[in-house]
Amino acid sequence: MKMLKIAVMIKQVPDSQDISIDPVTKTLNRSMARNVVNPPDVNATEAALELKSKYGGEITVITMGPPMADTALLELMGRGADNGVLVTDRVFAGADTWPTAFTLASVADYLGGFDVIFCGEETTDSSTGHVGPGIAEFLGYEQATYVHKIEFQDGYFIVTRDIEGAEETIKVGKPAVITITLNANEPRNPTLKRKIEAYKKGIRLITNKELQLDPACVGLKGSPTIVKDMKTVPDPVKNPSKPGIEELDKVVSVLIEKGVVK
Repeated sequence: MKMLKIAVMIKQVPDSQDISIDPVTKTLNRSMARNVVNPPDVNATEAALELKSKYGGEITVITMGPPMADTALLELMGRGADNGVLVTDRVFAGADTWPTAFTLASVADYLGGFDVIFCGEETTDSSTGHVGPGIAEFLGYEQATYVHKIEFQDGYFIVTRDIEGAEETIKVGKPAVITITLNANEPRNPTLKRKIEAYKKGIRLITNKELQLDPACVGLKGSPTIVKDMKTVPDPVKNPSKPGIEELDKVVSVLIEKGVVK
């Protein structure tokens, strides 16, 4: 059996506890936030590692971001991924989901294509779930979303996916894009040996010099989403009142009416 060529598209995101919004650009201010690997992308990486252990293959983790995003790639190589690719260029900055999917699809094509591309179901900094399906559309790959179980039989991926409280098992042909749900599996931890090997191997950098994409179609310029304004919504102030003895009959009547007591 030919070894599978596997990619995992991952993203380094700010810790949800440290997120703030730039009042001028209306975009996420990442400068003060601690960065982590997007949690569902860790599950996607584990799904790729499990697939490789059963059927053989080579795993390349890919991310688009600033130079510091290489730490996310090194972490996942420390978990067992074979290669890391950082797609970084100023023209890619500020991208929403459309140019992000377009750029990552272009990278996959530039690298010769893959039998399967894994993505997390969504990212914690935008929660759209657009990028995985977008990559599939740009590449013309088959796709399956919100998957928590995967097998490979006779050249097809047999996947079980969540659909609003139920499950659906479908067969997906190669090449395919498969998005993995949060907590779909139990990700393995990085090992010191693999971390050392990752640092020795290093990360491959790809810029727009290699991809030759139209700057008008990528990054902020290529993003159809425009945020005109953002407001901070204060937490509702709760001022519970304690009814007096003279109001107890009324309170009991309301509770009976609402079915709280009988």
